Amino acid sequence: MINIPSLRNEADRIAALYVLEILDTGEEQEFDNIVKLAAIITQAPVSAITFVDENRIWYKAKLGIDLTETPRDNSISDIFPFLIAIPVVVNKNLVIGHLSVAGPKQLTLNQEQHKGLALLAQQVASLLQLKLPVINNSIKEFYESILNNIPQDIVVFDANHKYLFANPMAIKNEEYRKFIIGKDDFEYAAYRNRGPEIAKARRAQFLEVKNTGKAIGWEESQKDPNGNNITFLRRMFPMHDEKGNFIMVIGFGIDITERKLLEEKQTLIMEQLAIQNTQLIDFCNVVSHNLRGPLINMAMLAEFIQEAEDAEEQKMLVSKLEPVIENLKSTFNELVESIQIRLDRDIKLDRLNFSTCLQEALDGLYVEIQKAKAKIRVDFEDAPAVLYPHKYLASIFYNLISNAIKYQSPERQLSLNLASKMKEGNIVLTVQDNGLGIDLVKHKDNIFKIGKVFHRHPDAKGLGLFMTKTQVEAMGGKIWVESFPDQGSIFSIEFVNQNMNW
Repeated sequence: MINIPSLRNEADRIAALYVLEILDTGEEQEFDNIVKLAAIITQAPVSAITFVDENRIWYKAKLGIDLTETPRDNSISDIFPFLIAIPVVVNKNLVIGHLSVAGPKQLTLNQEQHKGLALLAQQVASLLQLKLPVINNSIKEFYESILNNIPQDIVVFDANHKYLFANPMAIKNEEYRKFIIGKDDFEYAAYRNRGPEIAKARRAQFLEVKNTGKAIGWEESQKDPNGNNITFLRRMFPMHDEKGNFIMVIGFGIDITERKLLEEKQTLIMEQLAIQNTQLIDFCNVVSHNLRGPLINMAMLAEFIQEAEDAEEQKMLVSKLEPVIENLKSTFNELVESIQIRLDRDIKLDRLNFSTCLQEALDGLYVEIQKAKAKIRVDFEDAPAVLYPHKYLASIFYNLISNAIKYQSPERQLSLNLASKMKEGNIVLTVQDNGLGIDLVKHKDNIFKIGKVFHRHPDAKGLGLFMTKTQVEAMGGKIWVESFPDQGSIFSIEFVNQNMNW
């Protein structure tokens, strides 16, 4: 009687049958010959090759009977008292069918006959294996058709880092995609006339996956054909056979450019909110410190004006009110401008000549410079121009020079030295004075903070250096100072991304 295959691996067994595509096929001479040989070896009148489907037993080849199929619970064992069935096994343990001999009377088979039947059953399995290359190609084409339409990069490497597959998202050009199969990244780079840097990185990543047996992931940025930056999230996964041997690596990549841009925007918004929060606190502090005094003075003067009966006295009090109002207006405008700088992300850049912008600041401070009898020396020969917003550069010159005049030493004539130098694609502007200087040991953490002053002066508000730092950092640059008390200060500003042909 035929032993129906175990249901324990029924799903795998049925899947194997359909992968082999043997069910419901026509007559084939090779299988018919095996049936005839089985009958000759055993002297049995009936022989057959059968495959056990989900609900039926299907006859591929037969001799002595006229059956095409029977239900699984009704086989030729119900017709003949004598039956011997040898399993047909694929994939080492999947019984998909049998080679059977049967007859109306009992037959006794010797050892050689049993061995002959077993060899014929193996031959059935071998014939099925011959079908696999065609079937495997069909399966391969099926899966490749799926992978070729997946909107992510997909590549497959063999155990030696040779490409087995690359889909159009990974390599869009068909010529390059065909070339790379069987090659590695170094051969591909040479074919494309590219440097080996990416190939070296790919080899290192492949070896890490191969040696550790673990998947890895990383982010990778590159330029698209239009020169735009695109970012990919990449992964490599190791694959092993049933014995645990490393056989290949599957890699895929996802374009996360939009996600990265969104993350950058979110980060920018968070930074902007943090800056605005800090500015709000600073604004409140300065309002409390710098505006309270003028407002109190205005209130007192207004009260005095109301109480004054003499017109001349009222006129004199009004004259004293005007500078208080101007001071209040100036302070308020500077505070508003310092906040606006942080918000102005699309400010226009100009190619500016240092000497021209400096002269604008000197013209605005002409009276103060003449009064201080300041000596000004300039050296902009190494870097005569800069790519920068005009109003920022003009403000930087004005604030640094007006501070130097404001805090000049009474012991010596004011001297100012301005210079610009190229530095690895950036420009460094220095403004050096010989004034009162700053005690950096005492004030190093407060140099550029809003509302901080380091010397007594009636016009000191603590806004000039804060404004300058805000303008510099808004454009991605840096500002720093070197100073010693009563020796003067050197303010340095680094303007970034200044690779221009002068």
